[in-house]
Amino acid sequence: MTIRRLMIFALLAAMCDARPHSPEKHVASANFFTNRYAHSRFAGWKVHASARGRDCDVLLVETDMVMEDSMVEAMHYGAGAYGVVDGGVQRFYRDRSFRGVAYKDSSGRIWTYGNVTAQDAATLSPCR
Repeated sequence: MTIRRLMIFALLAAMCDARPHSPEKHVASANFFTNRYAHSRFAGWKVHASARGRDCDVLLVETDMVMEDSMVEAMHYGAGAYGVVDGGVQRFYRDRSFRGVAYKDSSGRIWTYGNVTAQDAATLSPCR
């Protein structure tokens, strides 16, 4: 084989072997997220993130606050004071290979982004 073919073969093999984050990495990412909010100006909101779903690939963000649409959007996009994580929650969940994010406030209302529906989010089991 030529060097060019070997390089193409090696690249294809690496792409096939590339896996999204493991469940353990998703759980660790959710814990990091929770810790980041616990040490921010939003500590009083008691923001807690967890990895949910069969593959632990949904980030569930829960808070003790009653949220409004504008507050969730500001957190999601990292607007102004809500930018606790660089690029907002949108960048956080994408960079860590979650398929979606769901926000749940103290009233039980759910907002979703990415590849997760509100119905999915309401029934997702915690990762073990």
